[in-house]
Amino acid sequence: MRQEIINGIKKDYNKKRLQATEDLNLRQNEIYDMLPRIREIDRDIAKLSISISKIIMTKSDQMERQIEVIRETIDILKEEKNHILKKRGIPDIYLQEVYQCSQCNDTGYTSEGNMCSCYKQSLINELYNISSLGNLLKKENFDTFDLSKFDDVVFGKEKLTPKENIKVILKHALEFVDTFHKRDRNLLFYGGTGLGKTFMCNCIAKDLMDKGIIVLYQSSFKMFETISEHKFNRSLESYDNKDNFGLIYESDLLIIDDLGAD
Repeated sequence: MRQEIINGIKKDYNKKRLQATEDLNLRQNEIYDMLPRIREIDRDIAKLSISISKIIMTKSDQMERQIEVIRETIDILKEEKNHILKKRGIPDIYLQEVYQCSQCNDTGYTSEGNMCSCYKQSLINELYNISSLGNLLKKENFDTFDLSKFDDVVFGKEKLTPKENIKVILKHALEFVDTFHKRDRNLLFYGGTGLGKTFMCNCIAKDLMDKGIIVLYQSSFKMFETISEHKFNRSLESYDNKDNFGLIYESDLLIIDDLGAD
């Protein structure tokens, strides 16, 4: 599943680069029609660049000098081109590919080979879509977790106050996130309605998805419905249900809400 997501993102980046090239071609043709000399200069520069490659392959004794002369000629042509464009008030960037991300030129990776921030964000966005949580995690996460909402008074025969208890739960939740790939274990939150079980699950989900981990969040009713349709009605099963069934087993973390309530 992770590879499918990555392949989809790469496909989007390829589309962005193709679009940038198509847009450049349109601008070039516009300039060529307006200023034929620019077309001639670009053709001459292209031919000279090819000749450099041929000279390198021949390994001639005069190779360095020949290449130097050609590069000097290319520089002269570029200066002429810039002069013509400047005279017409056309910026240099008009005849360059313009990418949506200037850090990676829509490749997903910087020149140092590191994953670009835009690529990370694309991955996170896809993970959010898969999880079915959407914008909810902007409101419910560890950053918005407020201990002041919990009383610091012991109720009945309880040993801990609600605030002390939630601190223990929060500690376990953070430890679960920090050691997710190191330890194979599960968490079970139980208790009455309105105690913060779903909120804590959302906190865990967001933290893991921001690290590129695939999280699927479903109600127990929805999960069992998906499994039932796949098992007992496979011939009429929709494509969406097949995808949902696959996600149940292929996600890195499956969060089941209201287990036992349905």
